[in-house]
Amino acid sequence: MRTRILCCAAALWLLLGGCAAPQGPFGLDAGRIQADTEYLCNEIGDRPTGTEKERLACDWLEERLKELGFSREEGTLERTGFQGLFELTSENLTAVCNSGSGGPILCVMAHYDTVEGSPGARDNTSSAAVLLELARYLGPAREELNGEIRLLFLGSEENGYHGASAYVESLTGEERARHLAAFNMENSAASPGEGAVLTCGTQGGIVDGEYQEGNFLEPMPNLATRALSRAYEEYYRGDPLPVFHRGMSDHVIFHEAGIEAANISWRFLDADGMATVPPEYHLPTDVPETMSFAEGAVTGECILGAIFQLCGAAPDGK
Repeated sequence: MRTRILCCAAALWLLLGGCAAPQGPFGLDAGRIQADTEYLCNEIGDRPTGTEKERLACDWLEERLKELGFSREEGTLERTGFQGLFELTSENLTAVCNSGSGGPILCVMAHYDTVEGSPGARDNTSSAAVLLELARYLGPAREELNGEIRLLFLGSEENGYHGASAYVESLTGEERARHLAAFNMENSAASPGEGAVLTCGTQGGIVDGEYQEGNFLEPMPNLATRALSRAYEEYYRGDPLPVFHRGMSDHVIFHEAGIEAANISWRFLDADGMATVPPEYHLPTDVPETMSFAEGAVTGECILGAIFQLCGAAPDGK
């Protein structure tokens, strides 16, 4: 009941003009998020797992990260291949801020593949574009952050979260223990319209020192959802983000590994107050022209706010 009330309150706020949210303290650029989304959707198009177009998207993202100073030679950029469903080969691309830091590890992730026939502006091109904007802000080093930030551009999500699985399986025991939280993005820029609301999806969290699973009736806030919600309350509106017990993306793999994770996404409310995917989900009509990219900047600002909270630093603005 409390979640439903929060969702309805958020919907009312958006109807009264909440979409024109003030810019957050980090100055993320909705125009750049839109331009990157448009390039991937319009110039490359749909990117099913194991296809040439998925590889071209990874190539393009890697070139953008190199332009931002990330480098394989310096250990701040890594591209790894793996096999997923039906032995289809895909790739993960990881950009690291503060590589080698002895502090906690935080992951921010977005998959860049799509279902066949859909350019996937919402699912999940805009999220990859937001992640690229976060890479622009953070860069390969951010001395005021006491931790290592890993930006994961994941392949092969649409057929079974294989990119996330390949990443988690590659971790050493020491690395896994240092993973403090993971933030997954899906539908990171919204369709304008009635009932759009920013939500958190999660499946469990640490309670009294042990990882526990939530359930549909009692969604469990965790470290990731609380940090996102605090950032949203401070930067935009004063109410916490609604939390739903929900899988359906790469954060599931981190949950299964006992790492607190949240899926942050813009959703729509149905008649029962439950969050649903946009109507263009997985369709050819999922194109940038039908989107509002200011919400993508809001998503990114909340994630940066959470990172600065958990790494013990205050945002320094632009």
